[in-house]
Amino acid sequence: MKNVYIWNFVILICMFSLIFITSCVRPIGNTAQDKRDYVNRVKDETLAVLYAKKPETRDLVENSPGYAVFSNLNTYLLFVGTGGGYGVVVDNTKGGRETYMNVTDFGVGLGIAVKEFKEVLIFTNKYALESFIKHGWDFGVEGDAAIETGTTGGGATGEASFNKSVIIYQLTKVGVALKANLMGSKYSVNNELNYY
Repeated sequence: MKNVYIWNFVILICMFSLIFITSCVRPIGNTAQDKRDYVNRVKDETLAVLYAKKPETRDLVENSPGYAVFSNLNTYLLFVGTGGGYGVVVDNTKGGRETYMNVTDFGVGLGIAVKEFKEVLIFTNKYALESFIKHGWDFGVEGDAAIETGTTGGGATGEASFNKSVIIYQLTKVGVALKANLMGSKYSVNNELNYY
């Protein structure tokens, strides 16, 4: 019976640790404009890396109805995973109108990992873009394998989105991960950073 209490205590501490770590993921800056500038720098840097690795994506992004770039940090411990991040959606049909958003990830499955990654979502139709901004849900089945190699790291990530109107690319810088899980993400408009 004593072991059950200890096990429950360990699980509770792990869950609070996961929530604390991922709640700290926010854009850097003192003002809303500083934070918007920071998110836009992350977007530009992420797209530059994607274009260097997969040059064909430049045409996909530029000719799509819209795209989004997010910076995420996910943590997984045993059977529970949480995460969070920030990003921006660019509506190409409205002259590049930007909508700043937050992302909260949650999942169940077996794993131990801390994973920082950038995510580029390319919308293949206007309805998918507008629905994403308005409703912001995505569910996926994830499997990861990533290893750190010195200071640069290398990784391989695959995700199957249940929404076929969105093409998703994940870019990892350095990762340590071993997991297979069902992951859900809630994307929501960041009211502090948007002008409207």
